[in-house]
Amino acid sequence: MAYDDIKKGEGKVFREEHLAVCRDEAGKLWRLDSRCTHGDCDVKWNAEDKTWDCPCHGARFTHDGHIKSEPAFRPLKLRE
Repeated sequence: MAYDDIKKGEGKVFREEHLAVCRDEAGKLWRLDSRCTHGDCDVKWNAEDKTWDCPCHGARFTHDGHIKSEPAFRPLKLRE
């Protein structure tokens, strides 16, 4: 799947690049580092809540990388 194939409200992690990509409801494409700032696990896209969730310790991030719930201590880094 290419970045352009991601539709509004969808997200995907490209593990080989440690890249989390989603498109918000306005159509903006967000590219983030997929590694959780708490434990360095790759986050997963939660299609129901439109969040990035860490499967290791439960941290959650908004679509644009801001912390939604701990134990994360920094937002996900924006990537070019």
